[in-house]
Amino acid sequence: MRSEQKRVLVLLGAIVLAVGIVGSRLYRLTVVESAAWMSRAVNQSQMELPSHGPRGAIYDRNGRPLATSEPVYAAMLYDQDPEHVAKILPELSLLLAGGDAAKAEEISRYVLEQVRIHERQGRQFEDLLIKTGLSQEIVATFIERQAEFPGVAIVTQSARKYPGGKLASNVVGYVQPISQEQLESPEFEGYHPDAVVGKDGIELYYERLLQGEPGRRVKLVDPAGRPVGTVEETDPKPGYDLTLTLDLDLQQKAEEALASTIAWIKAQNDPEAQPIRGALVAIDVKTGAVLAMAQVPTYDPNLFIKAMTVGLTEEEYNENINVPGAPLINWSLQGFAPGSTYKMGVGLAGVSSGVIGPFETVHCNVVYDRDPTRGNWYPVDQGYLALDMALAQSCNPYFYETGYRLGIDQLAEYLTQFGFGRPTGIDLPYEDPGVLPTMASYGDRWQPGHVFSVAIGQGDVQVSPLQLAVYTATIANRGVRYQPYLVQEVRSATGEVVQRREPVVAGYVEATDEAWRQTFEGMRKGATHALGTASWVFSDFPIPVAAKTGSAETGKAYSDAITVAFAPYDDPQIAVAVFVEGGAHGSWVAPAARAVFAQYFGIEDKGPARINKAD
Repeated sequence: MRSEQKRVLVLLGAIVLAVGIVGSRLYRLTVVESAAWMSRAVNQSQMELPSHGPRGAIYDRNGRPLATSEPVYAAMLYDQDPEHVAKILPELSLLLAGGDAAKAEEISRYVLEQVRIHERQGRQFEDLLIKTGLSQEIVATFIERQAEFPGVAIVTQSARKYPGGKLASNVVGYVQPISQEQLESPEFEGYHPDAVVGKDGIELYYERLLQGEPGRRVKLVDPAGRPVGTVEETDPKPGYDLTLTLDLDLQQKAEEALASTIAWIKAQNDPEAQPIRGALVAIDVKTGAVLAMAQVPTYDPNLFIKAMTVGLTEEEYNENINVPGAPLINWSLQGFAPGSTYKMGVGLAGVSSGVIGPFETVHCNVVYDRDPTRGNWYPVDQGYLALDMALAQSCNPYFYETGYRLGIDQLAEYLTQFGFGRPTGIDLPYEDPGVLPTMASYGDRWQPGHVFSVAIGQGDVQVSPLQLAVYTATIANRGVRYQPYLVQEVRSATGEVVQRREPVVAGYVEATDEAWRQTFEGMRKGATHALGTASWVFSDFPIPVAAKTGSAETGKAYSDAITVAFAPYDDPQIAVAVFVEGGAHGSWVAPAARAVFAQYFGIEDKGPARINKAD
């Protein structure tokens, strides 16, 4: 009995002791240390960081890649304590630079600067990217020596790649770290200062779709902004994939043909020819889909990826980017004088409005009868011509007379139907709307004679190669104008179609049947008639082509060269506009259009027998 009482007393004593210990601890936590824990809780805060998945891919109409994302290795700094960074950085930089002392110095300088900025702004909680694009050899060496670099880790990131290099780069664009200007713009609201974003082309226009939805990491940080722990993490959603209307085979042919044409022009050693840059646009007549958009010069967007990873030398920059012709500008979207290619619109306006009869002829003399200071491009009297042959031979006096009778404002009012003087609505940034001159637009400079220059596509007229392609397609459609576009489909990362583009009619051009007939006939004769300005290029082509050439005087020592054309003549499918600044003679750039037609229709073609100088 006594033994049992003793055991009970011992058990009760143990319980009392345990309760006493717990109570003492609770008292210490709730009374003695409560102020300290409250202070620590108040002084810690949560900071949210975005994380990004792979950027969406860009494909041509047949699924061939133009821009992709691939995994690369990167070194990331998590502990940004300045003393710690200063201790490990010399050896770490040398390792990441592959032993190159100069590059190691650049890495060190960059990291120290970023650490100072983060410390000043209370952003030590952010992961600091030291260097990306690391080779497998460097990664293997880092892993062997990882114990020397606490607070640093190798991670896998997504990096942009452009498999075609220069191919269609003026359309696709490129990516770079976000600029301060972009950060402050509404279009980039919510973006992180270290984000990589589109800078031009499709990459910029469809930035939000390609970027995807960022993930979310919530970190607990102390008052100095140093990370204490991770509270929450949500995975990002990858960007959407885009399928373009471009056909890579046609795009490549367009680029090759344009470059070949410019090289040929240079080889003529013509004092009037100083080719600087060129652009070629091909459009599906029945939909407005852009099939090709080429230019010379162009650039390789992979160079900008290299600039973000291993760096770009000054020599590489000067050889590829800082070159004559400004390759970073999409010249298909910039305005130039269209020259005589403008004459179809002027002729349609004159005949349809009734200011000139459908069969009325005008004397195409060496000079214009009303104003002897206005000459024809051709040095011999071409006789009296109606609209069709005036187009075929590019008779300036016919269109001077039409412009004179219409007046500049009535002419402008009619030509707005082609979309001149306003953006086409193409899904690309930085489109120049061009200039459709009126008396008001000339202002104090206005003189009645300005209408003569405008009527032959010069003076203040500004039209982009893209607008010329749309204009040509609209004529081929007998007045139905489609809005041009580049993105055909948008797909999720799982392949689901979330958006599909349908053709959009942007407007109509009103014209009489006879005006359309003569315009068609004029363009067809321009490509086939013995006196047609483009006949030496297209007369033997197996597919019937309708074409118009033009050369525009710019006030410089050279003229610009332009050709527009569509085919087949009896069932138009494709329209092409070719422009070469400083190309001198309009028909000199027509062979590039012929090459595109041959590719489109699957014809083996050696091209025309050159040479000819025609407007």
